Amino acid sequence: MLQASKAPAPQLLVKFVLGAIAAVILPMQGASAGAGNSLAAARPGLHEQVDLRNTEGYTESARLCTLRAPSSGEITAIPVRPGDRVTAGQLLARVGQSDITAPYDGMVSAVLARVGESASSGRHLLTVFDPSRMRVVASIPRSKLRDVNLDDPVEIDFPSSNQRMTAQKVIVISQAERPMQMAKVYLELGATSGLQPGQLARANFAPGKP
Repeated sequence: MLQASKAPAPQLLVKFVLGAIAAVILPMQGASAGAGNSLAAARPGLHEQVDLRNTEGYTESARLCTLRAPSSGEITAIPVRPGDRVTAGQLLARVGQSDITAPYDGMVSAVLARVGESASSGRHLLTVFDPSRMRVVASIPRSKLRDVNLDDPVEIDFPSSNQRMTAQKVIVISQAERPMQMAKVYLELGATSGLQPGQLARANFAPGKP
């Protein structure tokens, strides 16, 4: 008499299935890791591609403010235009019965409203900056800081105004408690003529000593 063959024990079946899965997955993982390493080697990080002799940045003033309407009302006067130099206390705009005056000696960089318009309280009207406190803001990979001689003068080109200036002081902003990939660098210019906040700048950092 023929006897039915017994089914394999559940434990043996589970071991067989797991072994088959591992045989397929492990080679795939090894291939993926190898591809990832090859891609990383072929595409160096950003810090390896930075040209320290042509580092881009932008201009800003260490003292810049946007003047707002103190209350709601009609704008009845804006006697200044962008590029005008102003003195502290000078009338810059009038909204209703309120006068808005210059907070310090400076220059108007933007007029954001027109006479005859209605202004709600807090509306932006003008932007004023101090041209005697201009600087360039640039970023350098932290890993490249050791390749820069921060004691040497930094020449800066401004393509839009066809000017070249030398930074009076270089300040590196570092946050030890929050390590960042990029370090912010302030290139202090002091008093300038013809520069406005937001202009493109290109800094030429001198290489450090080997």
